[in-house]
Amino acid sequence: MEYRALPNIMCPQAQLTGLHSRSEELIELTRSYDRGRVSWAEVETQLKKETAQLVRLQESLGFEYVSDGALSWQDPLRPLTRSFAGVTSGTRYSRWFDTNTFYQKPVVTAKITPDGFKIQDFLQTELLPKTGKWKVSIPGPYTFSELSENRYYRDKSDLVLDVANAQREVVKKLAAAGVSLVQLSEPCLVYRPYREDPLSRAEIDLALRGIRRVVEGVQARFLVQSFFGDATPVLTSLLELPVEAFGFDLYETDYSKLHIETTKDLVLGILDSRESHIEDAKWVAETALRVTKHVDAPSVALAPNSDLKFLPRPTADKKAAVLAEAVRILKEAS
Repeated sequence: MEYRALPNIMCPQAQLTGLHSRSEELIELTRSYDRGRVSWAEVETQLKKETAQLVRLQESLGFEYVSDGALSWQDPLRPLTRSFAGVTSGTRYSRWFDTNTFYQKPVVTAKITPDGFKIQDFLQTELLPKTGKWKVSIPGPYTFSELSENRYYRDKSDLVLDVANAQREVVKKLAAAGVSLVQLSEPCLVYRPYREDPLSRAEIDLALRGIRRVVEGVQARFLVQSFFGDATPVLTSLLELPVEAFGFDLYETDYSKLHIETTKDLVLGILDSRESHIEDAKWVAETALRVTKHVDAPSVALAPNSDLKFLPRPTADKKAAVLAEAVRILKEAS
């Protein structure tokens, strides 16, 4: 493939998306802790060790935005649940989309307001680079609402917008703590198994209102990322949002049907987070170039299509290295 024929990839970058993989040792330690066999201090020591290793890996690979991998998170919703009044974790576990992992379902029992924010619930700031750019990934307000059990609100729009209001206060504090890029993950906008009908216009508009409410007045860059479903029906709507970047899952979205020109940056979910096969860096670079025939954006970042937590840690780390190598190939060809 002739790389120089497609000059519209400008300054390609690589970044992680969501929760990273834990090692077998850390997984076993957390299980032993749950059974009362080891102390939390032993678990915490291993958590910090693996987080530091992941941070060093990203720095060595030249990632612009560095994530701590959220290795201390029990599931993607738990930090927000702890930061909201009116929401409890409950005792019910639900499957995380069509994966073999589960999350503790938030239960909405009263009006949702911001309460109890602790930076350590979201980031291990002491392990992140002091002069680098930090990234954190959290569920967007629509997805958080959809994945919760609502026992209080009669009107769904009130639920979504109250989540958004509380979430805005959370991201303000994250930005004040040093976070440069906030990823709002909205898989519920695109994941519709066993349903032939697309998401209604009213539902899409409600989700967009929620996102606008979150980002309003916050001094940080925002990325809206979708995964586990075809983003084609909602991409045009996402481009209307006052955010700096948007992204989608290339394994679920047929990019050949897209014809988009935008001033927003593009994040391509180009590595399969649920497949242990290590992609070839040349294939990744060539695929990214093919996508830019259909989506013309100022810059492109390469990323996994969702959390790499579903894979063994060595595999997840190798996939991160593939992203960096693909970026190198694109930069050398520019």
